[in-house]
Amino acid sequence: MKTEVSGPPFDGVAADANLLQPLQRLAEHDGDRVIALTREGDRFVDWTAEQIADRVRAVAKGLVASGVEPGDRVALMSHTRLEWMIVDLAVMTAGAVTVPVYETSSAEQLAWILEDSGAVVSVVETAEMLALYHDVHEQASACRDVFTIETVDGAPDLDGLEALGSDVDDVDIDRRSAALGAQDAATVIYTSGTTGRPKGCVLTHGNLCANVAQTVDALGSEIRPDDVGLLFLPLAHSLTKGNLLFSLEMGVRTGFATGVPQLPEELGMVRATVIAAVPRIFEKVYNTAQHTAHATRKGLIFDRAESVAVRWSKENHRGQVKPWTALEHAVFERLVYGKLRHALGGGMRLAFSGGGPLGERLTHFFDGIGVQIFEGYGLTETSPTLTINRPGAWRPGTVGRPLAGTTIRIAGDGEVLAKGPQVFAGYWRNPAATADVIDDEGWFHTGDIGELDDDGYLRITGRKKELIVTAAGKNVAPAPLEDRLRAHPLVSQAVVVGDARPFVAALVTIDEDAFVGWVAEAGLDAGTVAEAAGSAELREAVRAAVDDANRSVSRAESIREFAILPADFTIEAGELTPTLKVRRSVVHGRYQAVIDSIYTA
Repeated sequence: MKTEVSGPPFDGVAADANLLQPLQRLAEHDGDRVIALTREGDRFVDWTAEQIADRVRAVAKGLVASGVEPGDRVALMSHTRLEWMIVDLAVMTAGAVTVPVYETSSAEQLAWILEDSGAVVSVVETAEMLALYHDVHEQASACRDVFTIETVDGAPDLDGLEALGSDVDDVDIDRRSAALGAQDAATVIYTSGTTGRPKGCVLTHGNLCANVAQTVDALGSEIRPDDVGLLFLPLAHSLTKGNLLFSLEMGVRTGFATGVPQLPEELGMVRATVIAAVPRIFEKVYNTAQHTAHATRKGLIFDRAESVAVRWSKENHRGQVKPWTALEHAVFERLVYGKLRHALGGGMRLAFSGGGPLGERLTHFFDGIGVQIFEGYGLTETSPTLTINRPGAWRPGTVGRPLAGTTIRIAGDGEVLAKGPQVFAGYWRNPAATADVIDDEGWFHTGDIGELDDDGYLRITGRKKELIVTAAGKNVAPAPLEDRLRAHPLVSQAVVVGDARPFVAALVTIDEDAFVGWVAEAGLDAGTVAEAAGSAELREAVRAAVDDANRSVSRAESIREFAILPADFTIEAGELTPTLKVRRSVVHGRYQAVIDSIYTA
C-alpha cells in the first residue's frame, strides 16, 4: 500500500485568472450559444451566453450603485436557480465576494453568517427568506440593504437593483472585473457542518479556476457538444457550484431544476445526459426501482437483472465479458435497463458523485445499466475536488486518483492529507481554526480516514472524529456499515453508535415512500412508521438489512442491536445537512434516551 501519491503535472493558472472569464469569452465569441435552461410551465426555455452576460452586468451595476466596493461581501440566500448564478457572477463583476447561504438555514445560522462575514448587502429569494432576514438583520450591523429575487411587496427586487444601477458607467464595471486576479477572494462558503458553528472557507479565484482546469484535464474528453446537465442540489454547496463552473468552462447547457421532487420529470424534460449528485440521490433511484419491482411482483426479474448488471460491469472492467453474461445482459437491456435509464430522463450516460462514499456494488450496478458514475472526493476547503475516477482510470469502491498538481498523503494515524492549488488558504477571520487544519509543512488535514492502494487509488473509510471505539477497545468505522444498511429499500438513514459502549448498535429510519407499499404487503394495520416501529414484522425486515451489513465486518464490529425511529431525519429539523449528510451530534442528542435504552434493555 502506498502512503503518498501525486497527480499529473499541472501548469497552474495565470495570475490574472478569474471566474468571470469563461462567460465573457462565450458572450464575446459565441453569444447566441445556449448555456442555460429554465422552466416555464411545462417546458424549459433557452438562455444564451449574451443574455446572461447582459443581465450579470446590469445587476453588477446595481450593486455598485448600492455602494458595494471591491472586496466587500454580499450574502446570497436562494434555492438553485438561474438567478443564483447571475447574482453570484454579478457580485464578482462588482469586484466583491459572494457569501452563499443555504435556503434551509435557520435564523441563528443566517445571523451568524451575516455577522461573521460582515456582508454589506444581502440578496434573498422569497418573502419567507426576507422575513427571516428582517428577524436577524439587527445582529448584522454591516448589512445596509436587502434585495429579493422574487417580487415581494414593499421590497426592492433584482429589477429594482438593475434600475438603481442604470447610470453606472460601463468603464467602472470593466475596471473592477479586469482587476480581479487569482489571489483575490471569490467566495466565503460557510461549511454546513455536522458539528459546531459554521466556519467560512475563503476560496480564491485561483483556487476555483485551478479546480475547474484540473477537472477539465481529467474529464473534459468525455464531454460532448450536445451534452445537457441539470442542477438540483444547493448552489451554496461547493460540489454544485464546481459543477456549474465546469459547465461554464466547457460551454455545456445547464438546466436549473425547480426542486428535487420534480427531478424525475425534469430529467426527461431537458433530456439530461450528465448530472452531479450526492450518493443519497443514486441510492434513492436504486431503492425506488427495487421496491417498485417487488411491489408489482417483478422482484425476481429485477434481482436477477441487478446481479447481471453488476457482473457485466465487473467483467467489462477487467476487459473481457463472458458470452453468457453478454447474452443475459442483452436480454435485461430490453426488459429492465432501458426502463431504468428512462427513469433518469432517457439520455443519461455520465454521472458524477461526491459529498460522501458511494458503494462499490451500486457503482457497478449503474455502470451495468449504461450510466457510468465517476466518484470523486474533496471538501469545501479544496474547491472541492482532490481526487476523481476518470476514463481509463475507473475503480469502483474508490474515489479515484489525485487530480493534476495534487498530492495525497496518508498520515501515520490514517488521516488523508492533501496539497494542491485548489486547497484554500484558510478560514475567514479564524486563524486558530486554520492552524488546526493546515500544518507547518502546508499539508491540509482533511479529517477523513483513508488508504491508497498500490495503483494510487484512494479509498475513504470514515471520518477521524466519527471513529467509534467500543468499551472493549475495538475501533469501528461507522460509514461502511451505514452504507450497507441504506442499500435496503426500506431503510432511509442509519446512524451507527457504540462509542465507549459494550457493543455496536444502530438507529434506523424508514423510507416513507417504500413503507406504504411494504405495509400493504405485510398486511399490517399501521398508517405511519411510528405505529409500525415496534412491530415484529418491521423489525424482521430491518433485521435482514442489519444481517446483510454485518456480513461486511468482523463479529466485533457487527451491529448487535438496533432501534427503529418513529420518523425520518430532515433538513428542517437540523438532523441532515442540505446535502443530506447526517448531523451525528444532533441525532445523538435528540435520541440519547433511545440509545441509552438499547444498552440498558
